[in-house]
Amino acid sequence: MGTRITNWFSRYWKRKTDQPDYRQAYVKLPLDTELPPLAVEFERVCEGRLDRVPRRDSLVIDTDFVPEERFDAERFDELVAELKARVPRRYILHDSTKWRRHDGGMAKMHTVVPVKRLYSVEEGDETAAHESVRKRPR
Repeated sequence: MGTRITNWFSRYWKRKTDQPDYRQAYVKLPLDTELPPLAVEFERVCEGRLDRVPRRDSLVIDTDFVPEERFDAERFDELVAELKARVPRRYILHDSTKWRRHDGGMAKMHTVVPVKRLYSVEEGDETAAHESVRKRPR
């Protein structure tokens, strides 16, 4: 029983202090944009530990579990910010993070996916569209 509590506390502490043992990323880059060339940058972040999967309408970058010391977290955050800045207006960038157990440690998993908007947005209505989505009840 003591080992289970110790393991639970260790996992909890790593999440709260943001100190994962591993990182993993799933990034989808639509082909009808200027984003696919950024795949090379993601390869540098993960030191080549990724798979590029071409799809009909996108390029998917799926990394292996990369040890934290080999993952360039600062550059990854910069790339996500660059994606947000360069994503066309017809897309909204979905960015989420989850924690999972992996190999006796904790892995922080990043998902970055541009999603097409359901409705077109005019110049002045963009902030109203974001606010209405945020205020929607769950």
